[in-house]
Amino acid sequence: MTAIAPRDVKAFLQKRHEEKPVVLVYGPDQGLVRERAAMIGRQVVADPNDPWAATEFAESDLSEPGRLADEAQALSFGGGDRLVRVRGGGEPVTKAVTLLLNGIEADSVKPASVVVIEAGDLKKTSGLRKACEKSKRAAVIACYADDARDVVQTVKDALAQEDLTITDEALMAFVGRLGDDRGVTRSEIEKLILYAGPKSVRAGPAQIGMEEVAACRADDTQDATFEVWERAAVGDAKGLSEALHRAEGAGASLLGILRIAQGKLLRLLAAARLVENGQPPAAAMKALRPPVFYGEQRAFGEQLKRWDVRRLEAAAEALLEADLAAKRTGAPQKEVVERALLRIAAQARR
Repeated sequence: MTAIAPRDVKAFLQKRHEEKPVVLVYGPDQGLVRERAAMIGRQVVADPNDPWAATEFAESDLSEPGRLADEAQALSFGGGDRLVRVRGGGEPVTKAVTLLLNGIEADSVKPASVVVIEAGDLKKTSGLRKACEKSKRAAVIACYADDARDVVQTVKDALAQEDLTITDEALMAFVGRLGDDRGVTRSEIEKLILYAGPKSVRAGPAQIGMEEVAACRADDTQDATFEVWERAAVGDAKGLSEALHRAEGAGASLLGILRIAQGKLLRLLAAARLVENGQPPAAAMKALRPPVFYGEQRAFGEQLKRWDVRRLEAAAEALLEADLAAKRTGAPQKEVVERALLRIAAQARR
């Protein structure tokens, strides 16, 4: 069993593990998945965006399973370590990773790279998860949503690095408006630090109070961004395009919009799985962490009626691929993001 226990994840991420050339990072918190995968990548190469030192595969790139094993054995242009990143957890990735691990264990594949797989929320029955968990040459890290104590500690730790403290009142107000996605949390913390001033531009320590927290609120942007997903989830293509235009006008980034949609979709998928296993929709909404807030329950319930697990899983993979495509150099981000969300809206109308 190579699943890394939650208490051991922090230590695992702090150093390179030569005996584990394959690492699967998965879970419903896609922000945390990206953060931990990036930490692993930085243990391997100085710049994960260096095309000579790192390669990325979307699920659609692995229609030929042997391609991943070939890439894992390829030597770096400069002769150093290499990083291979894989996005997705469907059948093409499962076949490619299984073939790679079988080759490594049989000593017919000699990896010259570390392969890091970023996937969504995988069930225990997932072929990819089972293949990695049973292999001694792979490590598996699950990424679940932060609870309130985790979020509070994350905020305090990040502020302390910048020689900042925060009053209890301001801390509770700030944490209270955060969701359970680590990526969104990090983004909001960075915004707060920039407003208070990083230590490089201050003469000494500083304290954040309610005034600074209130000034950093971005309700217009956040509301517009959330509306993009709400329109997509109910199949309202016209409303989606209008909401996307408003969100951009309010200053939201296209990648931020896409990642919030990913987070919302994965919450819906988690609830849909509970409903599929026999829980009533209301109980499924309460079982999520955090639970669906009262004001959102009606809309969330309508989405649960509209979507099933199979289509949500397909939609999650589509958004993961769009996220990768949108970050490619020269990619038309707006076209990529809008097309992906319109596909979600079309699926919602079926």
